[in-house]
Amino acid sequence: MRITSGGAAADDEPGPDLSDPHYFGTGDPHPVWTHLRAHDPVHRQCPMGGKPEFWAVTRYADVSRVLSQHGEFTATRGNILTTLGQSDIAGGKMLAVTDPPQHKRLKDPLSPHLTRQAVQAYEPALREFSRRLLSVGARQDTWDFAAQAAYYPIAIAGLLLGIPESSWNRLSHFTYAAVAESDPDYAGTGDSRSAVLNRAHSEIFLYFHTEVSRPGRAEADDLIGALLRAAPEGEQLSREEVLLNAYSLLIGATVTTSHAAAAGLLALLENPAEQERWMASGDTESLVEEILRWSSPANHALRHTTGEVRMGGTTIGAGRPVTAWLGSANRDETVFDEPFRFRADRTPNRHIAFGVGAHRCIGTHLARLALTVLFDEIARNFERIESAGEPRHLHSTFIAGIKSLPVRTVLRPDGAGLRDLPPLGDTSEEAL
Repeated sequence: MRITSGGAAADDEPGPDLSDPHYFGTGDPHPVWTHLRAHDPVHRQCPMGGKPEFWAVTRYADVSRVLSQHGEFTATRGNILTTLGQSDIAGGKMLAVTDPPQHKRLKDPLSPHLTRQAVQAYEPALREFSRRLLSVGARQDTWDFAAQAAYYPIAIAGLLLGIPESSWNRLSHFTYAAVAESDPDYAGTGDSRSAVLNRAHSEIFLYFHTEVSRPGRAEADDLIGALLRAAPEGEQLSREEVLLNAYSLLIGATVTTSHAAAAGLLALLENPAEQERWMASGDTESLVEEILRWSSPANHALRHTTGEVRMGGTTIGAGRPVTAWLGSANRDETVFDEPFRFRADRTPNRHIAFGVGAHRCIGTHLARLALTVLFDEIARNFERIESAGEPRHLHSTFIAGIKSLPVRTVLRPDGAGLRDLPPLGDTSEEAL
């Protein structure tokens, strides 16, 4: 989808089916969202092909309410559109689809590993990963930044979950397939969406089942070890809960970092004055916050009403599915000055790219650090980066992603050391 859209709404908007992943791969939802915020902020979406209808909220305040008020909107019946009309078997067992107070039981074992202070220990590894990602640009004048950045989150997940580099390629492929099952790069020829999802889920859960079954695995100082050791209220987590939450952590790592990085670089390429402003100021922290607002890589979250809800002059019945569109909320004209302008030094910047409330992304501090380190290394190693072709976008309702971003790079003299580093991703790993 066109993350860099101007967002001007046409008089006859809205038009497309917001449950169609192919629309997000080829279209531009921002004019639709702009229209909905102004004229139909609590929109009843009737998808094509007999799919279940759902409500769509697009204003910042309404999105925040849906995501934070678990008494009105529950996550236990599924948190993304691919679960619409089904019963989510992970409800109440996986962090992302469990409401407070049970949510705390699953979150507490993980939180100490992901505090702002704790994640600072990962900075040297993140810097190495960033330099390896960029090493391709030191050896090739023209290369695909987004394709290389796709390995960044799986490398980070490897740090968190103890995943060896030999497994990165395979797990990366199936993780992306799990969140973009309709994308032609991940869906096999003739495969249904359910077939792609089933294979992706089977491969990921098989990997983690093998991993958690290894002798001594609970002793490891990583998040799988923390889940295996956890005994909230004196009772250990079940094996199913451990597997589901390992899966959730892997998916969560994939959602934000690589797509925010590609969208952020594209924004800088399309706004050279902002690129110069950032390079002159050295304020990468503000840049990263604007990249997160701009990209809003977690595109939507699904909830179900627990009872009848009144919102925006509209009544939503009990038990109805409601989608909260974060990409729209982060362009809300009532919250952000010039929301369709990318400003590297935007202040204040009250974006909700990580969500709000109890389900705010548990990896927020690590994601921010990973993006800060990566863009710091970009500035440090490259004198110039230019576009070398049109970006290609991910076909997904869940992730606002860029899967291909061809660039041309000119290396700084101090960046010559990148040439000696291996790229991220083991290209010798057998094909899937």
